[in-house]
Parts: sequence; structure tokens; C-alpha cells
Amino acid sequence: MGKIIETIYHDNVSSITSFGPAVLNNSFYMLNDKKPVICTYYNIDKLKSTLDPGSKLAYDNIGNQTPLRFNKVSNFLLYGIDRIELTTDIEEFGLEADKISGDAYILPNTIVPVEGDYFEIEHITDSSWLFMVTDIQQDTMKDGSNVYKIQYKLEYVDHDRLMQNVADDFELIESRDGTNIVHVVESTKLAKAKRLDQVAVMLKKYFNDLFYNNKVQTFTYVDLTEWRIYDQFMVEFLIRNKILDNGYDDYVHVCHQLMLPDTFSIDYDNTFFRAFEKKDKKLLSKSNRAAYPEDIISYGTTFAARFETYFKLKYEYRQSLDSGQPFPDELMYQILDNKLIDDQCPDVNKNKWKNILIKYFNGGAIDESELEAVENMPFERSVDAFYMIPLLIFCIEEAIKTLIKWTLK
Repeated sequence: MGKIIETIYHDNVSSITSFGPAVLNNSFYMLNDKKPVICTYYNIDKLKSTLDPGSKLAYDNIGNQTPLRFNKVSNFLLYGIDRIELTTDIEEFGLEADKISGDAYILPNTIVPVEGDYFEIEHITDSSWLFMVTDIQQDTMKDGSNVYKIQYKLEYVDHDRLMQNVADDFELIESRDGTNIVHVVESTKLAKAKRLDQVAVMLKKYFNDLFYNNKVQTFTYVDLTEWRIYDQFMVEFLIRNKILDNGYDDYVHVCHQLMLPDTFSIDYDNTFFRAFEKKDKKLLSKSNRAAYPEDIISYGTTFAARFETYFKLKYEYRQSLDSGQPFPDELMYQILDNKLIDDQCPDVNKNKWKNILIKYFNGGAIDESELEAVENMPFERSVDAFYMIPLLIFCIEEAIKTLIKWTLK
């Protein structure tokens, strides 16, 4: 068997034989025959609960006499809860119903259940039935994640007393990137993340509307000299960081329309795009931020079929009338010096959106006034808009990732 064929054969066999263990190691595979149930879960906060130091017991589980505090997790998913049915028997004092109980499963990387936790199922609308966790069994996957099987019983039919013991509010959110990852996030952080996402989605739509060129099936702009410019480094930035992926809106396919030179990866690493990806101010200071246009000589591409002329960019400084500055030095120095746009700066409302880029490199939360400044930007087919909109999307989405990291310990 030839070397290449043998390698292909080996790869195929490895792929087939490793598929089974990979599936079995997926926690969702264990639960694929079990339906999820949406509930509100009340997880004991060990740090804020104050049990008796000697007995480690609580006088009461809920109400104003209990030392327990709970983290409320909305939209939580429990797997394996079957239809609740009442079983009755003739006892000493007549017809009596057995206690409602059962078991359920908790996904890894969400919460660590504790005996004494409570949950209420969303679709029980007549009253608030509180089920208490009575026992926990843990199973560890090969990747180190833990799946929990809990046993529960119906404890109360009213949640009013429990509400006064809630320390913090959280929500469970599911990933939109197809990875089946779930996060438990503080409700206030989730609200902020949704606001940031709203602005990011708006920017994606505007960028697509302003700069997508159907004639050449890619993104182009017209510079100050009226030349049509195709920036393959910008296209690489869009592809690498999935800038235009919405996950729930119109899909935009981004690809290179020209053959890339052998040194493209080296050239890209010397641009300001790479400095943003690495969050590296030192690299930003020495990166190539200026560029000049070159003729596109590439037969068999969408550009070759057009009557109008297009140019590609080479990121390198040279003194010439056709040179441009995609990333302005003034903004670079503001980032390096951590100099935010404040009320003392001229045209503060016009330029406050720059704080999002400055804070990305230097740390700091994006505030509402900066988001409003983004919404009020003059969206037009300009060189500044072509470069600043994707950079803003990138920085905003990095802020979202920070906010929705798994926060419930």
C-alpha cells in the first residue's frame, strides 16, 4: 500500500473507531432519550448561607428563620422528569396519596446541585409547586465534566416564603454556535449582553448594506481618489473572527476572491487587524496601519470579468498621493495612552464611540452613552466606516463573551 493511500486508510479507520467513544463521552448523548423541562432552580449559595457552626443544620429551610440563601436560575433545564402522576392507597385513615417524587439530570458546567435545593416547573401554572432535592449522584465524564442525577420530592405548594431568601438572579442561556454549550449568567449581565448584541447585529446589517458589492461578490469601498478598493486583509479579519455571523439572521458568506500570496499570513500578522485579535498595544504601535493600492491582475476571478477597475491594498507605508491610512494614528495614540473621549473633548457625542476600541485594549466596561454614540454614527460609504464598523463589532462581541462567561460557582 502506497504511503499516501496508507495514510488516508489510517485516518479513515481512526475516524470510524474514535467516533463511538466521542459520542459516548458527550453528556447530551446520555440524555438524548430524555425530554428537557424548563424550570426555575434555586441553588443554595454556600458563601452567603450561615449554618450553625456546630451542627451545620438550619432551623428552617425557607422563610425568615432560615440562614440559607439561594441563587435563582431562570429558564433552567432539567432532563428526565416524567409525567407527574398521583398514586393513592387505602391506609389506616382512609384514601391517601403517596408523596410526589422522582429523579432528574443536570447538565455539566451549569450548576453544582446541593441537597436542599429547590425547583419549580414553569408549566405548572395553577400554583407554585416547590420540589426539594433530596439526594445527588455524580458521574464524571472523560473530559472532567460532571453530570448530576438528583432525586426530588414535592415539599411546598407556595414559593412566597422562598422569595425572601433569594440572594442573586441568574439565567441559563444556550450557545448559538452549535456547540451545545450552556451558561449560567447573572441576570443583570445578561441584560447588558443583550443590549450589546443588539448594537452588534445592527452594525453587521449596516456593514453588509453599505459595502457588499454584488458585482464582485465581496466587500469593497471607494476611497477618496474614487478608486474601488478590495482589502483582502479585511476579508481575512472578517473570516477569522466570524464578524458577520449572526446565528439567527441572514447568513453572509465571506470568502477571498483573490489568490493569496505565499507571505500573506506573515503580512497579516504585521497589520493592525492582528493587534486587535491579540489585544496587544505594543503590536498595534508597530503594526502596518498605512496602505497603498495595487492593480489586481488575476485572471479567472470575479474582478477579471468586470469593466470597472478594482485595486487591492498592500499594507506598507510609502509617500505617494495614492497612499491611505485605514487605521488613523490619532486613534492609535488614544489607545496607547488610554485617553478616553470625555466631556472635555471637542465633538464628544460625535466621537465617543471610539471609547469602545480604547476600552477593549485597556480594560473597562462599555457604557450606554457609548452605545448610543455608535447608534448615532453617520453611516455612509466612507473609508472610516469600512474599517471602524468591523472593529467595533469585534470589540463589542469580545465584551459579550466576557459578560456571559459561566458565573455561577
